[in-house]
Amino acid sequence: MRLKRHQKAERNINFYCVSFGFRKPFQILVDGTFCMASAQNRVQLREDIPKYLGGDVKFLTTQCVVLETEALGTAVRPAMHIVKNFGIHKCGHEKKPISGASCLTSMTKDNMKTRYIIATQDKSLQNALYVLPAVPVMYFNGLSVILKAPSPTSIDHARQKRQSRFNLTEHETNVLTSMKSSITTELISSEEFKDYPGVFKRAKGPNPLSCKPKKKKIVEDNDIPKVENKIKRKRNRVKIPKHVKEEFKKMNKPISIS
Repeated sequence: MRLKRHQKAERNINFYCVSFGFRKPFQILVDGTFCMASAQNRVQLREDIPKYLGGDVKFLTTQCVVLETEALGTAVRPAMHIVKNFGIHKCGHEKKPISGASCLTSMTKDNMKTRYIIATQDKSLQNALYVLPAVPVMYFNGLSVILKAPSPTSIDHARQKRQSRFNLTEHETNVLTSMKSSITTELISSEEFKDYPGVFKRAKGPNPLSCKPKKKKIVEDNDIPKVENKIKRKRNRVKIPKHVKEEFKKMNKPISIS
């Protein structure tokens, strides 16, 4: 189970890294509910979450979240101590503090550039952030930390972003159309193409279906020369030795070979 949980977290965080440019160290905005859950479960956030996400982590919070945990009193004192250990990010509500949930929601309006991961146990806040594109949500499920899978809006936005990389912008389309029009005017005005009749049509060959097939030549048997099997008789010659010829000459007798 632990291996599967880490594999899912790696897959989810890689989606945000590839599609929306999230990078290490990951910035995690924490609220009081998440800190309270970590205190109850005795989870060391600075040690466990970097192992879970597979990279360095930077914990942040806002002044609105700190003031909200302080206002809740002794019931959430452990969460208040944990929240005050994190870096405080400027949220723009220093003069008029608001609730922690609305403050974190306002921080993620332009999350394509800020790239925050929201850590909260508030279900209503999770549902509100799940609708927004490129907003990862983290929460506790018992003793284990869970990074929510990307929402359908995030997946659609990432698909549109991939497709926009291959589409031309308005400026590029205007430049291309102007280049095409200028090239065509130059070709028409040039002297080489004044007498250009248009597209040349090549002369086509005859239709092979309408042509008559070639007649095969019929070769008669009389035209074929006959080859006679003539067997030549070989002549066997007998070679007479020299001394025999000399003896016959002495005897004045003709040499006869039978």
